[in-house]
Amino acid sequence: MIEVASDVWLSIEAYALNDYPEECCGLLVEDGSGVSVLHKCENIQNKLHAKDPEGHPRMAKTAYHMDDLQVSKILRSTEDTDGKLVAIYHSHIDCDAYFSEEDQKAAQLFGEPAYPGVTYLVVSVIDRKVENRKAFSWSADSSQFEEVPLSVV
Repeated sequence: MIEVASDVWLSIEAYALNDYPEECCGLLVEDGSGVSVLHKCENIQNKLHAKDPEGHPRMAKTAYHMDDLQVSKILRSTEDTDGKLVAIYHSHIDCDAYFSEEDQKAAQLFGEPAYPGVTYLVVSVIDRKVENRKAFSWSADSSQFEEVPLSVV
């Protein structure tokens, strides 16, 4: 089970609603004292599509890609303060919250989790309303990410 503070979850929902009809994305980290810190990241999927539509056929309405430099800076800063990456979040637009085949691929390197121990949070936004939220963690038994209980506290 993953527990997410209600103020953090409300911020994720606000980002998702603000970015609608495009997917939002970001990182949830804990600083060295265990305090949750939410980082909204830029979804650069449309930029990637514009540069290389064959290599990146999907748009930000159906995909997300965080800027690698922004993510590296957040992770470096987090590690410098003895913090850790807890979760990666993104929204799904006009469909349910689930961990798609594309999400599975993006979260793995060579069949293993790209970020071991990190949970993925997905929020569903349909017609500008938050409809669902789910969490997914790596299952060594099935070698894929599976839904886990999510508690907003």
